[in-house]
Amino acid sequence: MTDREKHDLSTELEFLLGELPENIVDFLKEQSSSDGQMGEDEIEIDIDTLSHETLYKLHKLLDDYLLKKQKNQAKAESCEMELLNESGFSNSSMQPCKGNDQVDEVVDIVGSSYPPVAIEKRLTYRNSRCSSSSGSSGLRGTCFTAKLRDIIQSEFCETGSLDEAIELVKQCGGIKRAQELAKEKVDIAIKSLQCLPQSDFRLGLEDMVMFNLERID
Repeated sequence: MTDREKHDLSTELEFLLGELPENIVDFLKEQSSSDGQMGEDEIEIDIDTLSHETLYKLHKLLDDYLLKKQKNQAKAESCEMELLNESGFSNSSMQPCKGNDQVDEVVDIVGSSYPPVAIEKRLTYRNSRCSSSSGSSGLRGTCFTAKLRDIIQSEFCETGSLDEAIELVKQCGGIKRAQELAKEKVDIAIKSLQCLPQSDFRLGLEDMVMFNLERID
């Protein structure tokens, strides 16, 4: 690996300093040159001493992580939009709930050609509940939306997360609001059909509209 490629790799690690996954952190620990002199949560890497094979493997781990991250974000955004549209929330109402307790893991990358880079791996544990003052429906809706977004972004990996997401949509009144909007559309359709002359065709359309109205309930 050329010096330029090493520099790019070091820059990429610095760019991802807040989100390194466990497998990359573990890999860096295996290559650590600290010899137990650093703190428990610190890893010192001399990038100049790493073999080409090790550097290329690290580069591939980063590329795989970024590709997976991009796919997960695209999938999560798609699911999020579907559920938020169903729940009746707009993007403007989405605000993240505040979390607590975070764990830092620091990785120092050093070398004769590269300044030390501190890489912090932050693990944020969010409260499972969001509270609102005075029972405000606006704040409650915001917290429900943030919690729903967290579940979607986790790709429903936890047992029961899908049922929890559905229950949140129900609690927020999203399904009820969707039913009300659908009934309004049905009323408009019926009024429009009444402008047509009496015929089997009109009766067939009215029956179809009424059938869909029954399905809404």
